[in-house]
Amino acid sequence: MDPFRRFVPLDNASAGAGHSCAQPGQQVEATRKGGARLTPLLLSTSGRDLMRIAIAGAGVAGSYLYRLLKARGFREVELFDIRHRIACGIHPCGYGVDDQFHSAVRQVGLDPARYILHVPPRVLAAIEGVAAETTVFMIDKPALLRDLRFDAEIRYEPVDVARYDLVVDATGETRAYSTPLQDDLKARVVQWRVRVREPAMTGFMPTRGVPGYAWVMPLSQDGREVHVGGGTGAGISASAKSLTRPAFGSLDVESVICACGARIRLCGPDFDRIVHQNVWAVGEAAGLVGPASGAGNVYAMQSARALADNLGDPDGYIRTLRQKFSLLVPEAKAVRKVVTGRWPSPVDLYHIRSGWTRAGVRVAWRDLPRLALAMGRAYRAELA
Repeated sequence: MDPFRRFVPLDNASAGAGHSCAQPGQQVEATRKGGARLTPLLLSTSGRDLMRIAIAGAGVAGSYLYRLLKARGFREVELFDIRHRIACGIHPCGYGVDDQFHSAVRQVGLDPARYILHVPPRVLAAIEGVAAETTVFMIDKPALLRDLRFDAEIRYEPVDVARYDLVVDATGETRAYSTPLQDDLKARVVQWRVRVREPAMTGFMPTRGVPGYAWVMPLSQDGREVHVGGGTGAGISASAKSLTRPAFGSLDVESVICACGARIRLCGPDFDRIVHQNVWAVGEAAGLVGPASGAGNVYAMQSARALADNLGDPDGYIRTLRQKFSLLVPEAKAVRKVVTGRWPSPVDLYHIRSGWTRAGVRVAWRDLPRLALAMGRAYRAELA
């Protein structure tokens, strides 16, 4: 079956583009109207009954934070979101996590084993002839989100920033309530869920003709339900079909379940723009996505935990994020060089490899030059 006949993701990622929890023109204005800095008084036992918290965005970061705050006794916590025009209802639909997922999920009283869909062999198939090891596995993300939200009544409306002591911007790449980033960088991704006739294995491969990568990630133990996708820099001209041809080439597709497009932030964190008045960014809205890997689910949970641990202390929140995520900054600089068509230096390759390792994909140092050359040839290949 040709997966491109139906459900072809729109190349402008319209499944999520243009949507935000804020009304047009509200983004900066709402932030400027925000209330005063939180004080420790609000975090006393009685203060937890009085503190009004709005979480904008019910993805992994927002939903995880919601469950964590409710477990800590905060009563006035409201969860906001938009209605996504895609079959699974989640956006973006990345299912991959690494072995740090287990501890993060246990910290909110859930059993990580409940969400595991597929664990690949530790040694992946060759990536352009180079072997890689991985701790990445696939989870049932919709089930995880349902359990994180548990008793939440999601409000599908914009947040009135001035009504709350704290507004958490968990709106992902839109940053609907945070101040704009001066030098943002995003990837455009297209992705499918398909059923295949023969079991598939986890794999990553470079795109052809443009800088980026494609992937195959089984979502069932038998390897016959698969997440397939590809991505490149936003604004780079390449069709959905050409981006994912390296991934679909090895698959015998039986049926298409769904497909969508999205954008993912790759610029890394700007620690000076995470907190502004009573609006605090978390997860991808704070730039906490692995630029070289696109990994964000575990980072979303870790940053939500950091926010909950530092309520009332914005400096402490930013300091914690710096300690945990500062290496994303040089990683992002290296990825920006690749995405804009410049050849990475040995230092850039070091940061890209380190980014892969943090996301659970390990390539031996001795193989890195060969992999870089092979990927360079793939990027220069003619686009079909």
